[in-house]
Amino acid sequence: MKKKILISILLDEYRIAVMEDGVLVEFYIERPDLVKRVGNIYRGKILSINPELNAAFVDIGVERSAFLPLSREREDILEGEEIFEEQLEVRKLSKDDEILVQVTKEGVGTKGARLTQYCSLPGRYLVLMTGTKHIGVSRKIVNLREKYRLKKIVKEIQPPNFGVIVRTVAQGVEMGELKRDIEILLKMWRRLERIAGNKTAPVLLYKETDFITAFVRDNLAPDTDSIIMDSKKAYKQVLNYVKKFAPNYHSRIKLHDSPIPLFDVYKVNDWLKKSFRRKIKLPSGGYIVIEETEALVAVDVNSGSFKGRGDAEVMSLTTNLEAAKEVARQVRLRDKGGVIVIDFIDMQEASNKRKVMNTLKKELKKDKSKTRIYGMSKLGLVQFTRKRSRLSLTQILFDYCPVCEGTGHIPSIQDIASRLEQHLLSLPRRKHMRVGAKGYIISYLKTAEWIKLRKIMRMNRIQVDFEPDPNLNYGELILTDVDTGKQYNVGR
Repeated sequence: MKKKILISILLDEYRIAVMEDGVLVEFYIERPDLVKRVGNIYRGKILSINPELNAAFVDIGVERSAFLPLSREREDILEGEEIFEEQLEVRKLSKDDEILVQVTKEGVGTKGARLTQYCSLPGRYLVLMTGTKHIGVSRKIVNLREKYRLKKIVKEIQPPNFGVIVRTVAQGVEMGELKRDIEILLKMWRRLERIAGNKTAPVLLYKETDFITAFVRDNLAPDTDSIIMDSKKAYKQVLNYVKKFAPNYHSRIKLHDSPIPLFDVYKVNDWLKKSFRRKIKLPSGGYIVIEETEALVAVDVNSGSFKGRGDAEVMSLTTNLEAAKEVARQVRLRDKGGVIVIDFIDMQEASNKRKVMNTLKKELKKDKSKTRIYGMSKLGLVQFTRKRSRLSLTQILFDYCPVCEGTGHIPSIQDIASRLEQHLLSLPRRKHMRVGAKGYIISYLKTAEWIKLRKIMRMNRIQVDFEPDPNLNYGELILTDVDTGKQYNVGR
């Protein structure tokens, strides 16, 4: 698999595309208006404790109070790559206590940020953790001999009263580099503690490093073929970082200096347009439909105009296998969190169901975010959960639609006409009304509905003027009483 990371910079906006074998699988945007707090460490003040939620609300000096679970499990900020399950000591907290906390998830909508008491400082190869003495090794390091070697090294260099996670990129790295990494992180933590001792809550103590450097730090791995940038400044910045912390990779850092935009060369924008459609086509003629709700993301798999040959079972298996790969890519690209439910096409053979499940598991392993699959039901439904720490790409790239109110639908022209007719029938006799709507609605009313409307006007002795108004939204119709000026929005 060829993996390329493309970094494009336009003024103060950064866009990063991750391509695998020429296919867009991840996309990130950093803008000045998108405040990023995940990874930041604060000295916060407990505002209240809610026993029912087993959580505290903490003032960290931002617009909304943050949510701190009081569970004994670690909150992870590394998107699932290096996670271990461990029960941790819980400090008993009271109102007005001051406490060190780290943001694990951005606030969304009316919800504040999510916090953890157990702070982590990520380095190039290792992660230093408070509140534990555990040593964890990335689940993506599958070679048992290499896992044992790394764990043995870390045991020798582990600081007292700290836990350490070995990151995926530490494969093959010698003790000297790992020791240097842990010394840098320990020095950062001691400095943070000194600052905290002289400050009163709420205050920011540690801010995650700049977006590009942090991304390169967390994603530069043996499977990364190249990192290509279209900014000389960013190129020099990344090259200096890589030469210092990962010199073996410096030849993979490249500058794009062609007059053709970087994202055009790799067709990133074309991939984005295709990827955010509700209906996504599959190679064999089938398709998936993605519906997003407040509670979950629902994916329906359909055979469509299947191009292959064979019986229904073969068609179902082929379409489902393609759908499993595409769903895994879509949730990763869109960065969807929470519950995802897939309605696969029914299959009779248990072996075929296993093939689909194994394919889905394999594809989800490519995702840095933590996922958990709950199996396939008798009806072919598969439910899995995915952890997300930042705003989804949909929330960043798309605005809320004031016309459809986020549903993706506007009233049909026939329904608008029916509502208008009902409203006209309810009016007192001898009224003078004006109908305002977009031209296509006015044309429909004066043609397809004209006989019914004229009958209502004659029956109730109502005079109605029809006026096209290009300033109104699609699906909107304003009925105005000419004498009083009173208005009715009939189309919404």
